[in-house]
Amino acid sequence: MSAKGRLVMKYTLNEMQIMNLADHYTLLYAFLGKSLLEQCGEKGERALREGTRRFGRDRAEALRARHLDANVKINMHSLFAVGADLPPDPRFKRELQELNPQERVSHTLYCPMAALWKEYGVMEIGRIYCEEFHRACYGHYAFGYTKVNLAKTQTQPEDEYCAFNVVLRPETLPEELRAVCFEEYDPEYSGPVKQLAQAQGKSGFGTLFIKLYFHIAQAAEDILGDMGRSAVCKGLEDMAEECADRLLCAAREQGKEMSLDFIEANYPLRMDMDGEPLWSIYGSGGWKEEMKNHFCNKVQRICLDNGQRLF
Repeated sequence: MSAKGRLVMKYTLNEMQIMNLADHYTLLYAFLGKSLLEQCGEKGERALREGTRRFGRDRAEALRARHLDANVKINMHSLFAVGADLPPDPRFKRELQELNPQERVSHTLYCPMAALWKEYGVMEIGRIYCEEFHRACYGHYAFGYTKVNLAKTQTQPEDEYCAFNVVLRPETLPEELRAVCFEEYDPEYSGPVKQLAQAQGKSGFGTLFIKLYFHIAQAAEDILGDMGRSAVCKGLEDMAEECADRLLCAAREQGKEMSLDFIEANYPLRMDMDGEPLWSIYGSGGWKEEMKNHFCNKVQRICLDNGQRLF
């Protein structure tokens, strides 16, 4: 039996769909990053790093706002355990050593993102993500006072696991923030006013996909002008062909007919872009149209034209 056959037997249909959503989100970073580096060199890398940091800060601000609205303290336990914006992936393996309001210490034993970047030969691009995203997101979440130590990462060839030590100490905070972050400094604290669920499946990965795309694309144009926009569009064109191939392969593995419904279940981005409200925020500057023209239309055309020959 092939490796793909064993994969189908190992996971449920829902799990396979989640893995497809996760992998296509991961490949967005790979294809945009590869095009920026190949087309624009060092300035392309600068744009990729800046876009990654913007993405991290955006996610941090969104999560912090949700926590404050729910009367949740802004600390390390909340960051990693309360209403996380990254949907769970059944392949992900972690050894959690410590999680409390001041500190999170963990080893990531298997990261599907790093594994996919390795498969596509773009580990150096994945390493940029690891270097920039975690510090930007975790540090920004707690008003810039979090200390982020990523001692090992699976995007380094010599590292077998990722080692995280993320720390927020009350003594490093201004007095006015201590009560915002820690219960012991807020004697009148009555606890959260509502429960916050972790992001799930299509909606979760779809939100991350659009945010990641927009911030990298906008940083590319801000730093490189028309050259940056052209590189982003080239990345979308290249990704469309690979995405269509992967979707056609997934349909065969799942024994499903290729259709718009199948694409919707297995790809994080909604093909009906006008029905996605996030584009009103993240589609400015023509980026919604670039995604539609250089990616969505092409994916649908390839998939639907070839879908009838699947079986």
